[in-house]
Amino acid sequence: MLSGEIQMMQRRKAWNGRHPTSPAEARRFLLDAARDCVERYGLSKASLSDVAETAGVTRQTVYRYFEDADDLLQAAAVLASGGFHERLRRRVLACEGVAERMVETLVIAIHEIPRDPNLSALAKSGDQVTVSSVLRLSFVQEEMLALADGDLGLGDRERDELSEILLRLLHSFLSDPGEARSEAELRAFLSHWLVPMIQEKLDAGRESPRR
Repeated sequence: MLSGEIQMMQRRKAWNGRHPTSPAEARRFLLDAARDCVERYGLSKASLSDVAETAGVTRQTVYRYFEDADDLLQAAAVLASGGFHERLRRRVLACEGVAERMVETLVIAIHEIPRDPNLSALAKSGDQVTVSSVLRLSFVQEEMLALADGDLGLGDRERDELSEILLRLLHSFLSDPGEARSEAELRAFLSHWLVPMIQEKLDAGRESPRR
């Protein structure tokens, strides 16, 4: 631990006085701090030291929850983009079924990411959030569970695979949009093919032992 970080911790309470009660909450606190840093300094200039200082922890603590600093900052850039994440969650959680929520997530992301200056720049840059890097982030799994109100009814492998399929679909649409569709048209298109497939897997997962 560096002396400067020790002095910082002596001047202020760890976690700024709001100690997380679980690893998931700690990751969310760090993502919030990273988002603040990206909004203040930009993705290219924000550093892990900035995140640690903002969160009231040491860099060692950050690495306890995020092994890759780039992944943390890239995820924060997504969360920082014009309230996109908050808008997405409000709209998605208003949908009734889990499969419908997943489709709505794709619809919103496909339509909004190209229009958001921060997100579109990130997607087109050499620092883009790749499918493989996003899949390693714990917050992706946490968001998946949030769509299902805490329980997808799937084992770890099935949840990982479903996350990957949805992310690859999103990546494909962003890379090559193809035929222009309104939100309603895109929702109908994706719902026709994805909702029955996802629902079948969710139903089967709830009926079989977890793996």
